[in-house]
Amino acid sequence: MTRLKELDVLRGVAAFNVLLFHYLSRFKVNFNADFMEGYSWNIGQYGVQLFFMISGFVIFMSLQGDTTLESFAYKRFSRLYPSYWICACVTFAVVNLSNEPQAGTSSFLVLLGNLTMVQGQFNVKNIDGAYWSLVPELLFYCLMGVLFKLGLLTKIRVVALIWLALIIGNQIFVFSFGAYLLNLKYGMFFLSGMLFYNLKVKNGDWHEHVLIAICWLTALMQSPSTICLYVFSLIFLLFYLFTYGLLKAFTFKPFLFLGYISYPLYLLHQNIGYVLILKLNRIISNEYLVILITFSSMVFLAWIVTHFIEKPILHFLRNYHPLRKQYLNL
Repeated sequence: MTRLKELDVLRGVAAFNVLLFHYLSRFKVNFNADFMEGYSWNIGQYGVQLFFMISGFVIFMSLQGDTTLESFAYKRFSRLYPSYWICACVTFAVVNLSNEPQAGTSSFLVLLGNLTMVQGQFNVKNIDGAYWSLVPELLFYCLMGVLFKLGLLTKIRVVALIWLALIIGNQIFVFSFGAYLLNLKYGMFFLSGMLFYNLKVKNGDWHEHVLIAICWLTALMQSPSTICLYVFSLIFLLFYLFTYGLLKAFTFKPFLFLGYISYPLYLLHQNIGYVLILKLNRIISNEYLVILITFSSMVFLAWIVTHFIEKPILHFLRNYHPLRKQYLNL
C-alpha cells in the first residue's frame, strides 16, 4: 500500500491542534491555573475528529483488494497495541515518579487495566486523558471487520444510509442499546473518510457528495455551535482538497514529521506534558518558553519511541512473525 504524504500532513495538523488544545486550554481547566492568560486553543480538541476521518479512509483502503479478516485483525493489533503498551508504561512511570500528584498518579492495577485499551468500560480510569478516543477507533475496526466478513463493504452507499439513519435517530431518540457499539456519536466522521476514499480511488459520483454532505450536517446536528460550523467545514474542506490532489503543495516537512510520529505523540503528550509544564513553570517565568520546551520535548520523546521502538517492532511483527506467509498482504 503506497503511503500518502497528504494523509501524514493531515495527521500532523490534527496532532498539532490536539497538543495546543491540551497545553493552552485544557491545562488551565484541569489545574485551575493562571497560565497563558488570554491565550487558548479550544478548537484544537476537534483534531480528534480529523483523526477519525483519516482512520475511515485508511481502514477502508486497507480492506480493499486481496486481503483477509485475519490479516486485517493482525495488522490492526500490531499497529495499535505494542506502541500503546509502551507509551502507557512510559506515562505511568513519568507521572508516578514526578512527585506531581495532581497530574494523575495511578496504581499498578490501573496500569494493568489500561493495557486492555478498553479500561473505561470497566470503570478503570485512563492513565492519560487522551486514551478516550482509542475505544471509538477499536469499535470502528470491529465494525469494519464485520462488514468485510459479510461482504457489505462493496455496498458502502447502502451501509452509509443505514448508519446515518441510526446516527440521526440516536440524536433524536437517544437509543439505550447499541449506540455505543455502533459508534453513533462519531460514526459520521469515520464514514465520511470511507466516502472520500470512494471519491478519490473508485471514481465516486454525486452519491458520495450527497452522503458526505449528510455526514457534515449530522456532525453539526450533534454539535450545533458556530465554532463547530467553522471547524467541521474546514475539516471536510481539507479532505476535499486531499481527495482532488490539492494538498500536495502543502506537504510541509514539519507537518509530515508530526504525521510520522503522530500515534506515539498523541499517546504520550497529555499527562507527561502537564508534568513538564508544572515543573517548568516554577523555574521559568516566560510562559511562552515553557510551552515551547514542553512541545519540543514531547515531539522529541515521540520521535524516540517512533524511530527506535515502534518502527522496529512493526518491522519484526510484519516480517519475522512465524505466520509471516499468512500475512504477506499486510
